Amino acid sequence: MMRVLRTAIPAVLLAAVAAGAEAQQPAPAAGPRLAWINSQAVLANTPGRPEAESLFAREMAGARAEVARLSAELDSALAQYNRASAAMTPALKTQRENELRQMESRNRTRAQELDQSMQSREAELTAPIMQRVSAIIEGVRAEFNYAFIFDVSAQGNPIVAADRAIDITPLVIQRLQAAGPGAAPPSPAATAPADSTRPATPQNAGPRLRPRP
Repeated sequence: MMRVLRTAIPAVLLAAVAAGAEAQQPAPAAGPRLAWINSQAVLANTPGRPEAESLFAREMAGARAEVARLSAELDSALAQYNRASAAMTPALKTQRENELRQMESRNRTRAQELDQSMQSREAELTAPIMQRVSAIIEGVRAEFNYAFIFDVSAQGNPIVAADRAIDITPLVIQRLQAAGPGAAPPSPAATAPADSTRPATPQNAGPRLRPRP
């Protein structure tokens, strides 16, 4: 789940070309409004995520325990065969070897079923969390008329430095936590900051929570 929760918000890449102007000339018209987030910090502070992770960890532990039990049973059966094989007739040896091969095949099939089940369960637990995060981000983008929102924590992200003034991570976290787990995202009008021309930044959005490792 953790990997699903760390890569579910991809970065948007933008190539901007600006024309130079003489210092005495009027400033050119403003380009598209840009902002950025740290999706890892957002996900670390999303309500409902710790509970979903804890539930998935318990279910995954149960699946691993079952695989370990099946493996131990096969090892025990194989050890028993090795101890008794010298006294077996050829027909009995063939029968026991076939049984062991069938047991191994059943174990492999069951392990694959559990793996697929856990992948589906991870997606099931992750989907509502990612839907809330995406809805909040899109709401902020529309409210402040951003053309692009970059994710500085995305894998392969080429951004090496960014203006903290356009970091909307605290605002996204603030709105996610205000909505709570399982709640519909608040409407932009209901949560707009006092200065609606600029979203909250680390300086005016209150203390920023530390992301969980």
